[in-house]
Amino acid sequence: MKVDENLKQYTNSIQVASKIISFYERKQVSLRNAMKMYPKFSSDEDRYSYSQVHALVFETVRFQNIANRIIHQQIQNQFAQKIPVNVRNILRIVIYLVVLAPESPQNQYWDLSCQDLLKSLDLQFSKHIFSDLSNYLNKWKLEILLDTINDKEEKLGVQFAHPTWLVRDLLNFYGLELTKKILVANNKTLPVYLRLNLLKFEKSTIITQLSNEGVSIESDPILNDVVKVKSTEIPLPRLPSFKNDLYYMQTKGSSLISHILDPKKGEKILDACAAPGGKTTHLATLQGDLGFIVATDNHHRRMQELVRKINVYNLKSIHPVLFDMRIDRVFRNTFDKILLDAPCSGSGTFSSRPDAKWRIDRHQVKWLSNLQYSLLNNVSKMLTKNQSSYLIYSTCSLLPMENEDVIEQFLTTNPDFELKSQNLYIGTPSPKFPLAQRLFPHINETEGFSIFKIGYKEFN
Repeated sequence: MKVDENLKQYTNSIQVASKIISFYERKQVSLRNAMKMYPKFSSDEDRYSYSQVHALVFETVRFQNIANRIIHQQIQNQFAQKIPVNVRNILRIVIYLVVLAPESPQNQYWDLSCQDLLKSLDLQFSKHIFSDLSNYLNKWKLEILLDTINDKEEKLGVQFAHPTWLVRDLLNFYGLELTKKILVANNKTLPVYLRLNLLKFEKSTIITQLSNEGVSIESDPILNDVVKVKSTEIPLPRLPSFKNDLYYMQTKGSSLISHILDPKKGEKILDACAAPGGKTTHLATLQGDLGFIVATDNHHRRMQELVRKINVYNLKSIHPVLFDMRIDRVFRNTFDKILLDAPCSGSGTFSSRPDAKWRIDRHQVKWLSNLQYSLLNNVSKMLTKNQSSYLIYSTCSLLPMENEDVIEQFLTTNPDFELKSQNLYIGTPSPKFPLAQRLFPHINETEGFSIFKIGYKEFN
C-alpha cells in the first residue's frame, strides 16, 4: 500500500513538474516565478510534495542541455514528427533522474510513473518512446554523449551543463582548473545565510528564538550580523522569527558588500540600483537608521518591493526615488559614499537560478557591460570630493566583461579615479586588479560576486 501511495505521489510530482517547466518556457518567466504563478500550485500545499516538485523542476532545467542532446540524438531521430512539449518535458525529467541522478531513492518509481502518465497523455507517439525507455536509459552514460563531441569548450559545457560561450569566456580568463571548479559549484546547492536585524533586536535574542524554532545556525567569523543555517525543521519563511522580521534571508556576498561600503551615521549615501532593497535596508541598519540614503531604480514593480521593505522594517532614513541613472545626472557632488550594485548577467548566481544561464548570451552580456559603464560613469559624478568619499562597484557576475573590462574603461576615461583598498577581504584578488576581490561559490559558500572600491587619486 505504501509503494502505491509513493508511486501515485511521484507520478503526480513528475506531471506537475513537467507542466511548470512548460509554463516557464511558454510564459518566459523565471523558474521562481513559474513555481509561484503556476495555477493551483504553491508552497502552501503539502511541504514534501512541493519540495519534490521544486527539486524536479530546478534540477531538470539545470541540466537541460544534456537532456536535450540525448532527446535529439537518440530519441527524436527515430521519429518523423516533433516531440510534443508535454512529452519532451517528461523525457527531460526522466533523463535527469536516470542519467544524472541515478542514486535518487525515487528512481524505483520513475518507470511505473511513466506508464501511469501514458494513460493520461493517451498519445501513440509517447507510447513508442516510453515502451523501452527504462532499458535504453539504464544503459546510457554521460561519457557516451561526451565521446561524440570534439570541441573542447562544447564538451566542457555539456559535461558541466553550461552554455559553450560562457565556458569559453571563463576559460580565457580563469584557465581550465578554476573554470571547472566554478562550473561544478554552479551545479550545487549553496548554504542559506541570514542577515540578522540588529537594529531592532539583540543578537542573542534572535539566536535563542531560532534555536527554540528548531533552527541550527553557525555565526560567521567575520560578519557579525550574518549566520549560516545548518539545518531547520520547518522552512524559514513559515517561522514566527521570519514573520516578525528578526532576520532577512540574504546571501553572504550581498551582506559583505554593505559592510565594505561601511556607511557611518550621518553620512549621505546613494544606493544607485537599489531595488528590491536588500542591501538598502542593510545600509540603513549599519547606520543605525541615522543617515540619509537615496535609493534609486528605474523598475517600478521592484521599487514597490523596496518601499514595502522600508515600511516593514520601519526605516526612516531611506528615500526612494524612481528614475534612470543612465540619463539623469542629478545630485552632483552630493554623496559621501555610493553603492552601485549594477544590473548584470547573474553568472555568479547560477546555483540558485539555473534557468538564467540558458537565457543569457554573449551579446546580452556585451549590452550589459555598456550599461554598467554608463551607470558607473554617471554615478561617479555624484560623489563628493573629500578624502573619505568613495564608491563601490559590484556585480553578482564572474565574467570579466562585466567587471574588469568595465573598470578598465572607467579608469581610462576618468583619470582622477583609482581603485582603493577594501576594509574587508574574504575573497580572491582579481588577476587584473589586485585591490579588487572576487567571491567564488566553491571557496566562499556564497554566490559569485566581484567587488571594486573606487575613489579619487588626489586623496592618497
